[in-house]
Amino acid sequence: MAVKITKNMRWIIAFGMVLIPLASSNRYLQDIMIMTFLWAGLTSSWNLNCGYSKRLSIGHGAFFGIGAYTSSLLYINFGISPWIGMFAGGAIAGAAALILGRATLRLKGTFFVLSTIAFAEIIRIFVISFKDLTEGSMGILIPYDPGFINMAWNSKLPFAVITWGYMLIMLFVCTRMEKSKFGYYLVAIGEDRESAETLGVNSTKIMVTSFVASAFFASIGGSIFAQYIMYIEPHSVMGMIQSSLQFILIGIIGGLGKAFGPLVGAVILIPLSTLLRGYFTDISGLHGLMYGVIMLAVVLWKPDGIIIQIDLLYQTILKKLGLGGVEK
Repeated sequence: MAVKITKNMRWIIAFGMVLIPLASSNRYLQDIMIMTFLWAGLTSSWNLNCGYSKRLSIGHGAFFGIGAYTSSLLYINFGISPWIGMFAGGAIAGAAALILGRATLRLKGTFFVLSTIAFAEIIRIFVISFKDLTEGSMGILIPYDPGFINMAWNSKLPFAVITWGYMLIMLFVCTRMEKSKFGYYLVAIGEDRESAETLGVNSTKIMVTSFVASAFFASIGGSIFAQYIMYIEPHSVMGMIQSSLQFILIGIIGGLGKAFGPLVGAVILIPLSTLLRGYFTDISGLHGLMYGVIMLAVVLWKPDGIIIQIDLLYQTILKKLGLGGVEK
């Protein structure tokens, strides 16, 4: 019973978090919550493949950037609404993931990691080199024309709702996958691929499908990010530190292979990073140092992620209140 209450409480908290930006007129707080929602959803998209299959991809920034650039370029050059452009970006990212996934399917460990880094760098260099199309390192300034069709508003609140909805969709997808045959197969592949194949699991189909889905949703998040910031350039949306490693840091701290792990990681890291950047500007690189300290502490203390400890603590409290025991 305690486990059921714990799972319900997760959803209650996730749904209730939107009240924070809606109830506050502080634009700084609204911005923090928007980025928290966005990165919780983005990391969930990464977790959808990498967290459950235990294959570390450091190239997801490329899919994030594909979504940001596709929707922005379609809007600027052809007047296509970002609502449509985001799905076009998702389709392109999915196609790229299908090619990359099939090409690197048999690679393991370091070799797979290096292949994802190489892919991300190829996409970033492509964007920088084709200045006639992408403006290169100068970046793209998205025209500000408020309206629903253009996904632009005078207030931050619509983006709070959009990013919150994106986060909820990703949480729902991950929780549903965890209870599905597909999810069990993916976890089995991550634990022991050869044994899973011996039992009849089609590892090729499962891994490629999850990788494509992961890239598609990451691209959707990239499009939302572009419209919110109104400016993109290769370093910010495809850089190794700024995007690709952010997925991993949030995922590991929250808990890999756990549907709500990315939400916990984002709630911890995004506000911390924003506050450090805002209030300690005189100390260059402080937020990066804090990231490193937190990562080291979590890896040494609780390598399975903080969400496991939160669940155990909550279930213990419920048990003492007579509301049920800890799940066996």
